[in-house]
Amino acid sequence: MRLIKKIFLVSGFFLCVITVIFSGLGLYVYYHPERIKPMIERSLSATTGLSCTIESISWRFQPMVLEARGILLKTIGLQDAFTMEIPFIRADMAVEGPWGYRSLILENIQMNDISVNTTLPIILPMGKRSSFSVGIIQRLVNFFIFRDIRFQSGEILGGQILASWGDQTLMARNIHAKAENDKPLLLSFAMEIKNPSRNRRVTAPKVNLSGSNAFNMKDFTFSGTLQAKDVNLQDTELEIQRMDVQSRFIYSHTRKKLDVENLQVHCRDIALSRDAKRMGSTTVPVSSAESVSMQTALEYDISAGNIAFAPLKMDINGLALIEKSSGSHPLIDVSLQADGISIRSPVIGFTNVTLQIPRMAIRTGTRDTLIRDTQIRIPDGRIDMEKKSIALPDVRFDTSGLKNILLALERKDSRINVTLQGKKTAFLEAAAVFQLLPPEWNLSATDSIRVQVTGPEAGPWQVQVKLSLEALVLKNKDGSLMGENILLTTDTEGIIDLTQSSMTFAVALEAKAGETLYDRYYVNLAQNPVVMSCNGTYQFQQNILQLSRLRFDLTGILPLEIQGFFKQGPSLRDVDFSVNIPQVSLKPIFHHLLLEPYKAEKPYLANIETGGTISAEFKIKRFENAWQVKGRFGWRDGNLIFQDRDISLKGIHLDLPVWYQTELAEASPERLNGKLDVQSMTVARLPEQPLGIILDAGPNFLSVDSPTVIHVPGGDLLLGSVLINNFYNPDISVHTRLTFDGIKLQSLLTDIGTIPIEGTLTGILDPVKYENHVITSQGKMTADVFGGKIILTELGGEGIFTSSPLIHLNASWNDLLLTDMTTDSTFGKIEGVLKGSIRDFEIAYGQPQRFELLLETVEKKGIPQTISIKAVDNIAQIGGGQSPFMGLAGAFASIFERFPYKKIGIRANLENDMFAINGTIKEDGTEYLVKRRTFSGINIVNQNPDNRISFKDMLKRINRITHKGGAVVQ
Repeated sequence: MRLIKKIFLVSGFFLCVITVIFSGLGLYVYYHPERIKPMIERSLSATTGLSCTIESISWRFQPMVLEARGILLKTIGLQDAFTMEIPFIRADMAVEGPWGYRSLILENIQMNDISVNTTLPIILPMGKRSSFSVGIIQRLVNFFIFRDIRFQSGEILGGQILASWGDQTLMARNIHAKAENDKPLLLSFAMEIKNPSRNRRVTAPKVNLSGSNAFNMKDFTFSGTLQAKDVNLQDTELEIQRMDVQSRFIYSHTRKKLDVENLQVHCRDIALSRDAKRMGSTTVPVSSAESVSMQTALEYDISAGNIAFAPLKMDINGLALIEKSSGSHPLIDVSLQADGISIRSPVIGFTNVTLQIPRMAIRTGTRDTLIRDTQIRIPDGRIDMEKKSIALPDVRFDTSGLKNILLALERKDSRINVTLQGKKTAFLEAAAVFQLLPPEWNLSATDSIRVQVTGPEAGPWQVQVKLSLEALVLKNKDGSLMGENILLTTDTEGIIDLTQSSMTFAVALEAKAGETLYDRYYVNLAQNPVVMSCNGTYQFQQNILQLSRLRFDLTGILPLEIQGFFKQGPSLRDVDFSVNIPQVSLKPIFHHLLLEPYKAEKPYLANIETGGTISAEFKIKRFENAWQVKGRFGWRDGNLIFQDRDISLKGIHLDLPVWYQTELAEASPERLNGKLDVQSMTVARLPEQPLGIILDAGPNFLSVDSPTVIHVPGGDLLLGSVLINNFYNPDISVHTRLTFDGIKLQSLLTDIGTIPIEGTLTGILDPVKYENHVITSQGKMTADVFGGKIILTELGGEGIFTSSPLIHLNASWNDLLLTDMTTDSTFGKIEGVLKGSIRDFEIAYGQPQRFELLLETVEKKGIPQTISIKAVDNIAQIGGGQSPFMGLAGAFASIFERFPYKKIGIRANLENDMFAINGTIKEDGTEYLVKRRTFSGINIVNQNPDNRISFKDMLKRINRITHKGGAVVQ
């Protein structure tokens, strides 16, 4: 009991001492507030981690009022990193609540001209561990005085916040804070952000913060809502006319953590206003949007720099991709959702990100192309800002046009690796939508594509593209190009170097199955695959395509190689490349490119036999707005036989020079030489003979300067120099001359007619011209036959190389002996001398279609003029009359063999298949074909001068008359 009493006595004594001490401390603090100021400064420094100084502090207890002046908070060890100045603060205070849970109530707070100046980025220091004495005082204050602070009412008037990082500054002006009983703390200010280097300026006329008016002294936290309207952002690249931001947030200074809930950002009237950048002639489009809305929850760990968004949803309405000068706005709506976006400095992570574009209009040409239901899914991704690495291993892309696209993107150690692949992507349909293919083409295929890009971030990049199209079906609008069941594979490798603005590439293409038809040309790709390979370089800025080698091979038919460069642009000013066809058999080319396409239209092609090998080498250039093609075409060991036309050329060796050029400025002295050798040439009735000529070519012309001797039956035909102008154009023209020097007609006209014709043919046709598909000539040809002369002039023709050529000429004759012409003929014998002419004689389809014929006899001393009964009868029937030797006349005439005549005169004409024959002798209204002498002979009267007969019927009549059986007397 005594021990217990001692304990109580000691305890009571200590309690009294403690009470006296605290009472003394309280009285000391009350009467000497300046003594407690260092302790308050150290306590605030320990709590906030900042250096704290107070110029003066005072209070009183009845009522409790606190006043302080010259409060300064700033970072320790970081000069001017963070500074806060409070010139004056006053507050009425009260303490409420039981011991240990007491709260300091602040009322009627007045704070003027607060100023904050900081440099970002800054990581505010953590609170320091308090000293033992400060800790004892903090615990005693928490227990006996208060442990948290609550704002009842008060107001902050004026003040500003200035924050800078790099060359950017943030200014908050007109700060106004107000607290009232049982109402949230309200804070408003105007904000401005500037970045002179990027010409960036952000203004917010009014930012409102509302939050709790209670603060825990041990764990300082602040929660509330943020709202900002009509924020304006402008810089060289982006312009946002109006932006609204709203969210809830909780800030814990002790944990250095900021949590943002339901962050909502709504932007309106957005435009990427940068000037359109150019790469060569390609314009990078700018963009604009009507509005952008975002909703998410955010958690920010200030001390570690970690940020997490979960979940995130963002909608972009009225996004437009436009060229700045176009002024057009095809609109796009975008929705972005993510299960989570975590920013754990320096790493940003993505989880189940989905980007949806329900409607997207893209301007292509002069119209908007509408794309629906575009979706991009990113199951997971990672960005390391410190290492500058990106890992997006599985990005999936789908739209109404493209499907099943898988993208993998990796950036690590300043290297990038991008892989895009997919099967059954329907990219052909998408290419048609974007007008990357000729309009109104029908294409379908089962596709497989893989694109891989690797290399340093700054380049150069290695690119590999593999494309396979199975069961490809294609058809253009007019059906001139079709294909089905085609198997097409391409393999492309290249290097893109943006520093050099160039790309080198190697492309391999093969089509080895299916069928194609272009116009008349059919190819079975299983039998004749198409194989192409190409190596080259493309320079972006200069728009120059350099082909070191392009080989195209229609296997088994035609190979082709191209080398050179093309400079793109509206004028195509610079082009320089070569085209080579190596030696290849002519037969497959003729069969596939001529015979099969045109055999129905031109049946004679089936009777043409070809042989030998051909080759070609051309140089193609463009300079000073002119095109030039120079080179050679070769034919070795060639054969060309027209079986139905008796034309045969064997042992052909051709070296044909080629020179085509547009917009000729002046004649070029340069020439290309060539040669044609034919070992054996047989043309129609010409004897077999060799042929050798020297060829000379210049711009658009081909010439043979030396005369060429052509052996014909009965002599030689001399072909003069030949000049072919516009050799490569439809309006080709040919100038030459022909010389006939005593060619024996009997040999020349063998097997033509039944009467052997003896005589010679001489003459010169100079010039002979072929222009506009018409042959004309000047000069004459003279045939010395039947004791007289036949003179041919104005020989020519039209459509010579068509199936229906037209030949025309004029002819006249003098002193022809009728005896030589009619002896041994079935027409009947006539004696005398004949003169006459035929004008405008035209032959088409192998028979005359127009002429004017004049036949007259002339008296010549020593030559009798008689006509046989048979000839009289035939002339009468040709004239449409009856035989004069019928009945008694026939019996009387049968005792004579010939009758004398004075003159024979016949005029005939043919026009539009109507034939008319008249006599040239008219007496007393009677028209005579044959006029007798005064007392003897016989007259043949044209009994029907106006008679017209079809020329076909006239030919039948003449055939009957000239029949071997003789004339038929009716």
